[in-house]
Amino acid sequence: MTEGPRAVPPPGHPGPYAPPPAGAPAHPYGPLPHPPPGGHAPPPAPPARRSRRGLWIGLGAGALALALCAGAGLVGLKSYLDDRNDSSTGALDDTNPIRQAKIESLLAEHTRALTGRDEKAFVAPFDPAHKDLVTEQTSLYRNLSKLPLADVRFAYRHKGEFRPVGGGHEVDVTVAFVHRFDGFDVGPVEEWYQWTIVQADQDAPLRVVRAGGVPEERRRDAVTHYPAPWDKWRDIHVERTPHTLLIVDASLRAEAQRYAPIAEQAAADDLAAWRAGGVRGEVPPGFVISLVKGRSELGSLYRTTKETPTESGVAIPVPPEGVLDGDENDPVVGATRVVVDVRDEYHFTRGTRERQLNLFRHEIGHALIGKLTARAPGSSLGERERWVVEGFAEYLGHGGKAWLTSERTANSRTVIRKTGYPSSLPGGPAWDLKDRVEYHYWLGHSAIGYLVERYGEQKMFQLVAEHYRSRKIDTVTRDVLGVSYEEFEKDWAAYLKAKVR
Repeated sequence: MTEGPRAVPPPGHPGPYAPPPAGAPAHPYGPLPHPPPGGHAPPPAPPARRSRRGLWIGLGAGALALALCAGAGLVGLKSYLDDRNDSSTGALDDTNPIRQAKIESLLAEHTRALTGRDEKAFVAPFDPAHKDLVTEQTSLYRNLSKLPLADVRFAYRHKGEFRPVGGGHEVDVTVAFVHRFDGFDVGPVEEWYQWTIVQADQDAPLRVVRAGGVPEERRRDAVTHYPAPWDKWRDIHVERTPHTLLIVDASLRAEAQRYAPIAEQAAADDLAAWRAGGVRGEVPPGFVISLVKGRSELGSLYRTTKETPTESGVAIPVPPEGVLDGDENDPVVGATRVVVDVRDEYHFTRGTRERQLNLFRHEIGHALIGKLTARAPGSSLGERERWVVEGFAEYLGHGGKAWLTSERTANSRTVIRKTGYPSSLPGGPAWDLKDRVEYHYWLGHSAIGYLVERYGEQKMFQLVAEHYRSRKIDTVTRDVLGVSYEEFEKDWAAYLKAKVR
């Protein structure tokens, strides 16, 4: 995530950077959002299949791959769906007021309409009495038709209880829009809609009277993956380069054309760095990016935010196909979408090309490695060290240049003069301390720089990748570097002191 200065962070939101001292360049990247404290306990042996329905809804704003753990405090999609799901779905379908077979047939027809480029058939299920709904779905069809989609289908996931309406019934159905961006996604991902389906009587056709995202808890920020760009904007423009796909509101066509070459260079730089790192693991061949105009739009794409965001860019994970019914051995991140605010003053309206390149490389860096996210025995995803996550993104963002060249260095030297040299790397709740986030990003960057100087770039990539796979940091430093984490921190602190006088 990328963030600009703000004096007071909104309640419960990752802290921003303090304004720089007079004469120093303002900046920058805000913290990657994290889940509430606590994680998912490891499953007993032998491991049983456990649903992951609770992982994807009700997390903190912009919760990235790190947040994919089933904490007790999370308001999960699983609880939402389980409370409303009809347990008799299969065995008692003959007795249901609205047959599931008819619902699935409706979705199959909807899929054929999209893949067959039949606009009339696509909007046919939506009640013509609801004109706004029909207009929205017409726009959705036209937007989707502009995208390089593959493996497309609308799939039934869950339904709630039936409610009498006139002489018939209605029911809320969770529909998965399964899709893959050809040339950009490794595999299919899911976006979830909730449709309210009505059947006037037993022999009447099904009609959709409401369509939108799965409801979330409005009292908190949430990643719902809705609305996506194709849902939010009446008309989209698509700008494609070899490694990026920019999806923007049609009004930002000029901006998409202007910044596409910079995004492409950022993607190519990050992919080249990854290949040079020599780490095994599947990463995406390209990246889906949206440009928005203003912080309000930034906070309403793929997510909902209670407060206006302070960041300038964000990377949001999207679930893989089948995530709701998978077990803990299955993938937990299907792809990561990048969103960037081109009205941001530091990077765009008064920014330089180099700052814009740093921003894109930073956010694409998160998207690059997010696919590696996995669970490991005895560990939970919430344990990921933030200095690893953000330090790595900073390293890529700066194109591998020496960390002391970062524009954060001047402010960070000031912090050290006031507080003394650190003896440990920042993490946990302390990461978001007011007036310290920029400094903590810089410390993370310095630790990655130390890894590269002391052990070589390939060892650094290996350590980051293994930690993303949810191996505990002490285990990773022992296996990859041959030292305990305590020894690593001690050596890093001495290195920092020698470098920063």
